[in-house]
Amino acid sequence: VPRCLNSVNSDKSLIPVERAVFVGFFLIAVITCGIFIELWVYLHKNISCQIIKDKTLMVLGLFPVISIACQLGTTVPRAATLVDLVIAVYTGISLFGFFHLTVAYLGGQNELLDKLQFLETPMSVGPCCCCCLCLPKLKITKKVYTVLRVSISQTMILLPVLQFINAVLWADGKYYKELNVHNPLFYIGILMTISTLTSLYVFNLLMRGSFQIAERTLNLVPKYAMIILCMVITTLQPLIIETLTGYNVIPCWSSFYWEGRASEIDHMLKILEMFILMLVSRWYYRKPTPVLPMSFENSLQETPCMAE
Repeated sequence: VPRCLNSVNSDKSLIPVERAVFVGFFLIAVITCGIFIELWVYLHKNISCQIIKDKTLMVLGLFPVISIACQLGTTVPRAATLVDLVIAVYTGISLFGFFHLTVAYLGGQNELLDKLQFLETPMSVGPCCCCCLCLPKLKITKKVYTVLRVSISQTMILLPVLQFINAVLWADGKYYKELNVHNPLFYIGILMTISTLTSLYVFNLLMRGSFQIAERTLNLVPKYAMIILCMVITTLQPLIIETLTGYNVIPCWSSFYWEGRASEIDHMLKILEMFILMLVSRWYYRKPTPVLPMSFENSLQETPCMAE
């Protein structure tokens, strides 16, 4: 196995094929941003409800933000930790934004609770308890809703804090090497994963109840799946790649022959993944949003906006 270097490759040492690859990823990031701008124009022309419009743009902004940040990370590899900090902050904001978007879709908080309190939501949901069939069913009352909301919002606070600690250790220079069990960054990654899984589990409880009300008409499953996949990519993927490089499962090779190659590989993969997720999201968010079922008193376009 070749010895990994501490320094980053200079662009002069890149062969033409490698330069073409970097240019290709740059173009993919630009296209992702272009798709977001096209969706921004579409939403402003076709969605009259300001709440739904703002929350939708907040959620969809996750993909171009990650693409741009990762493109900067591949251009300046030593800034990888700062890039991950930006991604962690906006990922938490986007998840919380989708939570409020779902509430707005279903008529606002009061309307949502009026419907969910009569439904029994199974607690045996993923990603943590999908096999625990013995767990009781839960009625989402106002008190339970508050607990769910806090459990989801903890990701918006905890992930940036942990990533900030990561950035401080990176600035110290002692731990900016391959990840292993003796590196504190390894355990920070585990805590970030636990925070993400907890938030996703709690969110799944709320979404399972919401699916019983208006899933088919609002396409909540595919829209939520995009957020889930993005959170898995931003949280679990770096930990997996860094662990593999730490134990030389992914050895030093070609332009990735330095100790921080895990972040560079991770960022390149994210650029491609965000492009795919942006395309799929465009398909579902451009679909005409129908009115709510007859059990709701007001239409989708009117109910959330009346709260203004």
